[in-house]
Amino acid sequence: MGITFVSIGLGSLFPALNTVAKPFVCPGGQMQVNSQNYQVSPVERVTTLTWYCVDGQSGTKTELYPFIINFYAGSFYGFLIVVVVAIFWYFYGRWDPSTATAESKKRVAWMQVAIVIIVFVCVTLFNLMPLFRSMPAESTSTPDPTTSSLALTYETLTSGNPSDFSSTDKPLANWNGIPIMPQAISGQQVNTGTYTFKVPVDSGTIETFYTDTLKSLGWNLEDSRWLGMKFTKDKNVLLVTLAPATDMENWIVTLVFDP
Repeated sequence: MGITFVSIGLGSLFPALNTVAKPFVCPGGQMQVNSQNYQVSPVERVTTLTWYCVDGQSGTKTELYPFIINFYAGSFYGFLIVVVVAIFWYFYGRWDPSTATAESKKRVAWMQVAIVIIVFVCVTLFNLMPLFRSMPAESTSTPDPTTSSLALTYETLTSGNPSDFSSTDKPLANWNGIPIMPQAISGQQVNTGTYTFKVPVDSGTIETFYTDTLKSLGWNLEDSRWLGMKFTKDKNVLLVTLAPATDMENWIVTLVFDP
């Protein structure tokens, strides 16, 4: 129950529950989780969670294996469940119905009913949680068209869908003041505000390169998610997004610059 119900089940809704595994899976670092939403159908939405261990000194992000997190966090919560059950079992074993008063028996009966109701309500709410999360939030203000367009671009480019990028042009070393990774093997400017290139390294290397490089150039990391980062500098916005290449051997990085 600790692993399946608490760590995996409740942990998917409340990821912070799994941070108790930090001393075992990320000692000396900081656990960070990135969530990515997918609209797989008009009525179905899927959310994935990717855990990282961020080094406190270098800032290097290492992806964590989910099962290891669930094992340690679930074992911790399983131990707590055993302790709680043992406490109840102990006091229940010491209670003698033959010597109990009518009032005591009545209180015990009410406690049993209350426990059943609480368990029923918790299970019901847990099953209805996906429905609540899928309900659109009401907007109280008119969104800025530019901001909405950029947000939509961000969501689209970080969807995780393979990219059919096939350009063989030599990549630039620098684009709009943004360095292109030296490992890039091809690149192409899509339009004045978008540049795409192919690079044969893992996603962690890409994220570390742009996190460190852009920080040294005065950019601030405003948002970090699975396959995407958003940086700001003054009034400028820069999106760094990743998508697997169709050959599944390279990554396609897209830079979107909004001055």
